[in-house]
Amino acid sequence: MILIPLENDEKTIAEGFRKAPKFVFLDAESGIVIQENHFKTDKSDIFFQNFEKYAVDIIYVRNMGYKTYLKLEELGINVFLVSSVECYTHIDPNELIQLNTDNAKEYCTMGHHNKEFD
Repeated sequence: MILIPLENDEKTIAEGFRKAPKFVFLDAESGIVIQENHFKTDKSDIFFQNFEKYAVDIIYVRNMGYKTYLKLEELGINVFLVSSVECYTHIDPNELIQLNTDNAKEYCTMGHHNKEFD
C-alpha cells in the first residue's frame, strides 16, 4: 500500500510527513482512501506501528526528517521524494527520488540531524 501525506484540501501533498493533516492510502484492492492523520499525536513507536498495521510499504513525501526516514527504512518501507508536483494525482513515478542510505542525509531536510549542539 502507498501512503501520501496531504493538506486539508485532500489533494495537495503536505510539506511535512508526521504532522500532515491527512493521509491518502492507495491500494489496488481497496482503491483510494483519504483519512485524517490521527497518528500525529502518537508517540514515535505507536506512530510507526500504525503503518505496519495498515500494511504500508511505500511512502511518497515532499519532505521528511532523517530520523523518520531511518525508522521507516528499519520497518522495510520504501520512501520516495516528490518534488515536481503539488497534487498527489499528478505524481509521475519516473520523477520520484527513492531515498536510501547513500542519499538520505542529503535529501532529508527536516529535523535536527545536522544541528550542532554546544
